Amino acid sequence: MTIFPVNTQRCTNKRTKKGLVFIPDISGFTQLVRSTDLVTGQLITYELLSTIIRKNGLNMQIAEIEGDAVFFYKWKATPSVNDLYAQFEQLKIAFDRKIAELENKYAMKLDLHLKAIAHYGEMAEFSVGGFRKLYGEVVVESHRLLKNNIPGKSYLLITDELIAAAEQQLVHNLSPAIRSNKLCEIYGGLRNLCFTYILFESCQCTA
Repeated sequence: MTIFPVNTQRCTNKRTKKGLVFIPDISGFTQLVRSTDLVTGQLITYELLSTIIRKNGLNMQIAEIEGDAVFFYKWKATPSVNDLYAQFEQLKIAFDRKIAELENKYAMKLDLHLKAIAHYGEMAEFSVGGFRKLYGEVVVESHRLLKNNIPGKSYLLITDELIAAAEQQLVHNLSPAIRSNKLCEIYGGLRNLCFTYILFESCQCTA
């Protein structure tokens, strides 16, 4: 077992800042792991995560790569609702194209879909063992928001906190052709979280 030396000056950061958390996540990942051999599953996962990272149009930083998800964050210049929608649309197009390419390459059906949550709040950033980490309630909430009751596999979820930070009304900033839905959920040990979600089951994306 490797024990990293602890530098309290680097690990302790009393300064907190508010920022964006944006987590694209692959739905169906568990089934992929169960139904493919180790090498094939690894290659597919690598290709999909690499695609997500390359399409980072908002110039966000990466806190972690978490198996089937990429934890992006951004401190300054909170994106507008339109910017977030455009970012997810860009990811969705690239992701679906990569899925089609991989299905052809490996002669198999991939029941994988892209979803993303966008949240905003106060966080602290620190370094430990050479890795940068984020700490705060918003980080915990963001992970819990991935386990929601949205009736779909592919969607963009934007919390009320982020909409307020962007000083926008969601319904006034999206095209009338784009349907959004509002939902509030209580997560164990956390406060009531309200958000708006946009389904992408039948992709509204334009190539």
